[in-house]
Amino acid sequence: MKRLPALTLALLVLAPLHANAQSGGFAAIDAVFSHIDPKNVAGSADVNAVQFRFGAALNNAATLAGEFRAGLGFGRDTSGGVRYEVDRHFGAYFRGQFPNRMPLRPYGLIGVTRVETTQGGRGDNYNDMSLGLGADYTINKDVFVSVEYLRAVDRSEAEVSNFTIGVGARF
Repeated sequence: MKRLPALTLALLVLAPLHANAQSGGFAAIDAVFSHIDPKNVAGSADVNAVQFRFGAALNNAATLAGEFRAGLGFGRDTSGGVRYEVDRHFGAYFRGQFPNRMPLRPYGLIGVTRVETTQGGRGDNYNDMSLGLGADYTINKDVFVSVEYLRAVDRSEAEVSNFTIGVGARF
């Protein structure tokens, strides 16, 4: 039952994306370098994940988009005798960006993220409002590369930030 609000939010974001998919949809795969800084233990960790992004423009100028992301962790780090892993993360975001007339398109993100981690053998999950900045560079009309910084979680119990490099396609 706890997943119902997250599923509802994802459906609310994805419903308009489906209606507008013919006018600016995109998909990407990213390498994510996460930094986890839990507040209740000493130390922090740098772990890795692979992320899949799907989204679409919400207006004709393609300056506002919505996207959904899901990622799977594959790296672990040990700090202060505690082993850290990102099991998975997912979120839904609104993306404000410059018009697609330029090859380099800076953008800003706002949304919600859930990060599921394992720390010292026990699971910790973090949910929070997320903010980020990034840029896409168009290689040709269908392919782009991207770089991004996202503050996924900034709560009293932990901070999780992601640096992402990826490649994507427009359809």
